[in-house]
This record gives sequence, structure tokens and C-alpha cells, in this order.
Amino acid sequence: MTTEAFNAREFRDALSSFATGVTVVTCLDANGEPVGATASSFNSVSMDPPLILWSITKTAYSADAFINAKHFVVNVLGADQTDISNKFARSGTDKFADVEVEKGIGGVPMLPGTITCFECEAWATYDGGDHEIIVGQVKAMRSTAGSGLVFYRGAYATAEAIPTLAPVETNDVSHFIDNYLLYYLTRATHQMGDEFHQLVADDGLTTKEWRVLACLYNENSMSLAELAKRTMVDQTTLLELALGLQKHDMARVQQLDSGTKLTGTIAGQQRVVHLIADCQEAEQSALEGLDADAAETLKTMLQRIIANTD
Repeated sequence: MTTEAFNAREFRDALSSFATGVTVVTCLDANGEPVGATASSFNSVSMDPPLILWSITKTAYSADAFINAKHFVVNVLGADQTDISNKFARSGTDKFADVEVEKGIGGVPMLPGTITCFECEAWATYDGGDHEIIVGQVKAMRSTAGSGLVFYRGAYATAEAIPTLAPVETNDVSHFIDNYLLYYLTRATHQMGDEFHQLVADDGLTTKEWRVLACLYNENSMSLAELAKRTMVDQTTLLELALGLQKHDMARVQQLDSGTKLTGTIAGQQRVVHLIADCQEAEQSALEGLDADAAETLKTMLQRIIANTD
């Protein structure tokens, strides 16, 4: 029996075809401060005793807190809680700001509006390669009706029952989008970005944080206005994000007479150097079948479109 070789990207792509629910796992750190992280790696283990598990990247900032916590809560998000998912997926910010929580087992915060909460006592942890697998025994739970939030192929979706429908008749007429440039640009961006943005999320960064660190990786210093244009993030949000990165020494923010300037750091470069390599690999895969000249021509054409529409 032979096993076909595959690389890490192909493995991630295959895993992304399995739709998962979206949760936010919460606990208290050694100082009693609340900690939370968005996770889709949640699963049931045992009915008797009632055990569940989830896993966290060992390099995540909150990894130690969760590994050493005596209690934790798995908050299963509803379809209308993408904002909560994004909030707790973001690093370097006060995730519990403006969030009214209840205290669950061991004083662990429980998030409002979720469709299910599992209050757990730590059962065991296991080495899972670059992740730590955390098993908990469910001591209490609450659940309400509602559609769950789902993550599928790098994008949010909703979980709904599939109704039985009659076949839909189709024809072979051409459609407007078949010859519409923006459709092709959008679809190419979506398909290229899905798999890589999942890599970024799995690595503990938000897409916006990745864009900032990637821009500062080579430029080193940029004005807030120029970086906002490069990252496609408004200046107010960008400044808040940059201040969060500064707390972890991944960027520096300076207020100058000429305006706000952001500067990259060695720690910021080291944080994304492996993602830079992944990004380049994704580009090579997307450009497969095009020679170097054709690829360069394509980039030049897109640069012209950007200039024309700026």
C-alpha cells in the first residue's frame, strides 16, 4: 500500500473542506484576568463521563493560560456573532472591552448571546504536534435554539437544515459576469485568499494584523495614511491595531509634526517571516501555468488598474 505525498498547504485545504462550528473558549489566567480565544477545533470525546476537547497553537499568546487553567468555558457562537468571533481572534487588544459577561464555573466568563455554553473542569492535556490538545469534563451547560456560526473553506457560513427542493432547470445562455473584469478579480482574490487567510488565523493573527506586519516587513517605516491605503484599513482602526501590536513590540507608533508614523521591529519581522514564505508559495501555486513574463505582465496590469481607480 502506498501513500500519496502531500504538502502542508494541501493538507490545510483538505481540512478546510470539513465545516466546523465556531466557538470562543474562555478561562482565567494565573492573575485571575479573563482570557479568550476563537477556536473551531472543538469536538466531543465521551458521553460517560461527559468530555470535550479543543486545541490551541503552542505559540499563541494565551496558550499558557489555557494549558494551566483549572476551568474553562466553550462558548458556541450563533450565526449573528461574527463580530464576537473576529474580536476574540484578534491579538493585542482588550477582548472583553464592552462585553457583558456572566461568571461561570471557577469565575470563568461566559459570553452573552451564544447558543450553547459548556462549563468545563480541566481533565487532561496532550501534545498534538504544534498544538496542545485540551480535554475538559463538562460540569454544567446551557443551550438555546438558534443557528450556529460555521467556518468553511476560510469563510464564515451558517448551519441550517437542507430542505428538499425540486430540481432547478438551467440553460446555456451566457451571463453578464462571464465577461465582467471585476467578477474575475473578486473571484481570484477570494480563492487565493481563503487558504492563506486560514493559515494566518491558525497562526493567531487577524488578516488586518498580517497586512500591517507584512507591509512593515520591507518598508520598515510608513506614514499612517500610506499604510492605511496599503492595508485597506481605515486610519482610526489602523491606529488602534498598531497600538496593540506595539504592546507586543511588533511595531512602533510615533507622533511626528508631519503626522503619525509606524515602524516595523525585529519581533514583528520574526512574527510573520514564515507567513511571508507561505504567501509566496500560495502565489506560485496560483500562477502555475504562467511563465515569468506573463506573471509580471499580469502584476503590471493590476497595478495600472489600481492607479486608474485610486
